[in-house]
Amino acid sequence: MLQRELLKTSTTEFKKVSFSTNGNGDSGNGQRSYHYHPRFRGGARLAALRAFSGAMKVLKEGMSPVMAADWVGSNANYIAAMITIIASGDDVLLDAVLTGKVLVPAAAAKVAGQVKLMKAFKVATTENKVAFRKTIGDDTLFDELFGDKPVSATETTTEVFVEAAE
Repeated sequence: MLQRELLKTSTTEFKKVSFSTNGNGDSGNGQRSYHYHPRFRGGARLAALRAFSGAMKVLKEGMSPVMAADWVGSNANYIAAMITIIASGDDVLLDAVLTGKVLVPAAAAKVAGQVKLMKAFKVATTENKVAFRKTIGDDTLFDELFGDKPVSATETTTEVFVEAAE
């Protein structure tokens, strides 16, 4: 009879155990409150490699980013960001991401505008390009593209390295 009464006891009556931490992941007893997993192997950032694999599944096999994320153990946002990096055509930046020198989201944010511009340029007709040139003017077009000093892709990538390191 006593066992039946115990089974009828509401779970709200049980004492709640606090899992608070002291701010650095330590629960107070010297143990971390998370599991440690290696982030790098063989000089490559594992999360970036998974995202790259997922991006390849999307680009080559036509999978959705969500399905690819399930296949490779990444997430759809990370895979979408990696697709943006790949679409930029910047192999130096891609290498920096895969080796962990630059984070995937930071690199994708840096080249997102460039990728959109390249896509728009590819689908624009000659008439669209002429109209664009007339709208913004030759001087503006030249100044925006070349400015006082041309910037190489390597210099742009170096800026990403500095931002990610800070």
